[in-house]
Amino acid sequence: MEAEAAKDSVFDEGFVELEVPEDEAMEVASSATEQEGLQGRGIPTDEVEQIMQSEAYQRRIATCHLCGQCWYDNKFRVGCHECGGFPLQRACPVCDGQCGSQWTRNIKLSHSFHEAHWDGSCALPPEVQHAFQLRKLTDSSEETLSEGLQDLSTS
Repeated sequence: MEAEAAKDSVFDEGFVELEVPEDEAMEVASSATEQEGLQGRGIPTDEVEQIMQSEAYQRRIATCHLCGQCWYDNKFRVGCHECGGFPLQRACPVCDGQCGSQWTRNIKLSHSFHEAHWDGSCALPPEVQHAFQLRKLTDSSEETLSEGLQDLSTS
């Protein structure tokens, strides 16, 4: 049901517009800034930091622009490129979590490129990381080759 509602409110640019009760408070704050005529000036730094740390702001900024899922609420859409199959944190993608490190979503880059971007580092030694990367590359190459051969045999 939510997915249908989200589909109905997609802009031409591919962004989802969702009305959230917290949005009203942020709109009031932004209109006060516009009235001053000085964007970003005249607002004490501590107030800006307080707004940026608020749950309403975090929820708004940590929402996928493509499908409207809120990563802050631990939601994501599996097939969405910007979500990338995870909310705000994920296990290390280099070794599929075997090192135990958690990577954090880079929200700014994820939004900018409409593709999931992560910040973190694998805790395994470089040579072990390299082996994982080679295995992933080999596995995907074999899978692609296998699919290509199947396509040839059916045509």
